[in-house]
Amino acid sequence: MDHDVERVNAKAGLRAMMVARRCSISAPSRIKMDLAITSSLALLPEVLSAHHIHLYLSISALAEVNTAPVIDVLAAKQTQLSVPVVQNGDLFSALYHKGDVLRAAQFGQPEPEVYFAVDESDIDLVLLPLLAFDGRGYRLGYGKGFYDRFLQRLGNRGVKPFRIGLSYLQQRLDELPVDLWDEPLDAVVHENGCIRFT
Repeated sequence: MDHDVERVNAKAGLRAMMVARRCSISAPSRIKMDLAITSSLALLPEVLSAHHIHLYLSISALAEVNTAPVIDVLAAKQTQLSVPVVQNGDLFSALYHKGDVLRAAQFGQPEPEVYFAVDESDIDLVLLPLLAFDGRGYRLGYGKGFYDRFLQRLGNRGVKPFRIGLSYLQQRLDELPVDLWDEPLDAVVHENGCIRFT
């Protein structure tokens, strides 16, 4: 039990440190890096071939990698998009079109005002937010476990979308503390390119 408590405390400390690290990046630098991330992402074969992409709507107050430029690119090529909606403690996919009316949800994340469920078995690729990642492809999220449970639920149904984290390179750490339920990424796209783990 002590080891579990240590790991929980270690993750909590890392979250605080990584949010502060990300928020310390100047707004002009973040804009430049966000565009570089979008450019790299748009060229990945998995993105080019995807018909249905689930992606997060970025929270600007937390200085997340901005997905608005990504949405512009994907909408232009008419890729079907869905975004996360949290209901009863779990994450589900809601249909999203560029320009849909949004509302601030429980944890400050933007969600569509009107929720239309999608067939999650059609999802080819998932773009995930993260606070940190390591060389094995594990990500540090916000500690609620939404994405881990979401990916496990898809996997239990035989649905295995390609998983890409969007991150600034300075969020990379050597090794993160990992729990049994942590779902690894297939790749991370950052301002200098892409790191693949599979």
